[in-house]
Amino acid sequence: MSTTDGWRSERKRTLDELPEFELRFLLDDGEDPRSVTVYSPDALETAWLTADCKDSVSLVDVR
Repeated sequence: MSTTDGWRSERKRTLDELPEFELRFLLDDGEDPRSVTVYSPDALETAWLTADCKDSVSLVDVR
């Protein structure tokens, strides 16, 4: 057993238990979107992420 065996099993357990987030998105223009904004509808503070549509990817592709 090496000193990294425990770290590896801990890391695998952590990756198996991914956090879940309730997120929504808005497009700047429904007909010809140039940017997408992702935000949490339940957040008390104002926080969002905006990206150019050409740089965004489907969440299915991320997993």
